[in-house]
Amino acid sequence: MNAEQRKAELKRIQDSTQPCMTGITLTYHGERTTFNAYRIPLSILTYNPYNGRIGSVVKSYERQNHPLDPDSPADVALIEKFLWESKVEANERTKQSLLEDHQQRYGIVTADGKIIDGNRRASLLNRIWRDDSVAANLKQHTQFFEAIILPIDADRKEILRLETTYQMGEDAKVDYGPIEKYLKAGDLAGEGFSNNEIANFMGVKLADVKMYLDVLKMMDEYLDTYGYTGIYTVLDTREDSFQKLDSALRGYAAGGVSKMWGYDIEADVSDLKSIAFDYIRLGLDQQDSRDIIRKPSKNNTDASFFSNEEIWRQFADAHFETVEGVREKSVDEIIRDNPGGDVGRLLRARDNAWKEAVGEKLNENFLRSRDKLNNKQQAAEPIKLLQKAWEAISAVDTSQDSFKDDPGIKEYLDEIAKKVKEYGEILR
Repeated sequence: MNAEQRKAELKRIQDSTQPCMTGITLTYHGERTTFNAYRIPLSILTYNPYNGRIGSVVKSYERQNHPLDPDSPADVALIEKFLWESKVEANERTKQSLLEDHQQRYGIVTADGKIIDGNRRASLLNRIWRDDSVAANLKQHTQFFEAIILPIDADRKEILRLETTYQMGEDAKVDYGPIEKYLKAGDLAGEGFSNNEIANFMGVKLADVKMYLDVLKMMDEYLDTYGYTGIYTVLDTREDSFQKLDSALRGYAAGGVSKMWGYDIEADVSDLKSIAFDYIRLGLDQQDSRDIIRKPSKNNTDASFFSNEEIWRQFADAHFETVEGVREKSVDEIIRDNPGGDVGRLLRARDNAWKEAVGEKLNENFLRSRDKLNNKQQAAEPIKLLQKAWEAISAVDTSQDSFKDDPGIKEYLDEIAKKVKEYGEILR
């Protein structure tokens, strides 16, 4: 059934059947308008593949494969899979409720049958109907979706407004994935909605919308850096890292950060972003990543690697020396060389190969720099530093062959001896 056929069938339902709900008031094109809801066969409706609940998964899939067609049975199965996997436990509960208590809340569909609000519920009704373990007499109602049918004049902007208002407002009882709100804000901004309008649609503060758009830009830069443009699923679990990085970079780029060395607001801040991206890719703990980027304060001038010029220069030089020699195949090359392969698995393998090549050195560089930072912070408490030094030296295993064979051992021992002599002179 094509769009015109669906439109004709929905018009027939409106003209010849009794509504199942009446007097439903919605804001439509800026005015409060009363609608009725009708009992519509699910067989004449289509999913919205860009449903906000699964936006990151759909965009990622389409970047790696092909645009999803809601009229293709194979793609319909994928959309239903994405919707189910978005919140399995919540879907199990809703599925049981739909079976036992029937549909409690109306959905919204366009005049040509696209589901604007209720994709998840519609997919669960379809799932129940196909479940042979459920007796036929118990599931007859799951062939139908109760929904408002929008007028023909519903344009793309109005549909987006309704979709967002109901998906991320009233229908937000099931939480969306952490990346979805950024993508939704970006989609709405791309359609010309103001930040105030987006905040109203999404039910959030104006400052939140600005943050969503700023962080989305940062996420897109990250994806572009590694050739993952549009593959938003690689950002899972990394939301907080991008929020903190965006905030720190904005502060540094604006200049005038108190208690800071004279860093270059373009070159040095660009290096900071590049290094932070690498550690996000490496999977550094979000709390640890703050040691790289944290802005200094009046009471903590050595707050991070970047806030101390000496530590930063050594850290950055060692970092770029490690990563600049690594060469990777592009994502397009990998997909081309592995036709029919699981793209998600191939990309994880690409990331793992990169981590294997640089991970040990990057972690060593991070830990070494954090020790330097901690030492700076404890400089006013020499006894603590001397205790740490004693514990470190006492832990050296002199039975290892490397203790005798590594020329660096003698060099460090000579330097330590000089320091001990220097401190001893001070105490005389």
